[in-house]
Amino acid sequence: MQRGSFPHKMVVVTGPPAVGKDAIADELIKWLPLRKVITTTTREPRPGEKRGIDYHFVSKRRFEEMITNDLMVESVQYAGHYYGTQRRDMRRPALEGLVPLLRVDPTEAIEIQQTQPEALVIFLKPQSLSTIKKRLIARGSSLDEIDKRLRLAKEAMRSEPVFAYSVTNLDGKLEETVRTVKKIVRRYLGL
Repeated sequence: MQRGSFPHKMVVVTGPPAVGKDAIADELIKWLPLRKVITTTTREPRPGEKRGIDYHFVSKRRFEEMITNDLMVESVQYAGHYYGTQRRDMRRPALEGLVPLLRVDPTEAIEIQQTQPEALVIFLKPQSLSTIKKRLIARGSSLDEIDKRLRLAKEAMRSEPVFAYSVTNLDGKLEETVRTVKKIVRRYLGL
């Protein structure tokens, strides 16, 4: 594949918290010419997350400075923390001849869809809200955090009709979900 063969392409995976955005993104980059764009956040790292690989972890003050200085492509406040994409991180995949892959919440995805209509946005939905609850428990989330995230998940589900593509991430069937998403992305990239 030659460099720059995907100008103006961008793949965005969105959905409620704990729906499997990261797991699907990790699988997609194994098979397609995609590079994950690292999200910047003000939340604390979860166990196992690495700075600069999973997320850029910054202070609230630093994040607000980046917004003020127009260093962010998009940003949102979600579950009490800022999340967003730095402009410099969006440019990196194209320098390698790859397509940027973002994992964002639905509010960010809507913003991207409005400002970058050429982007492919895929909404991942859970089999059920109890699936999300199980995943949050497995992550070690507190009961308050689980309640907050389940409320956010219900809210996120209302935005599903806004997106052209919606794929259910069936519990225990990640490979099937990845296959479906890969087909959509391949068609978009003309592969």
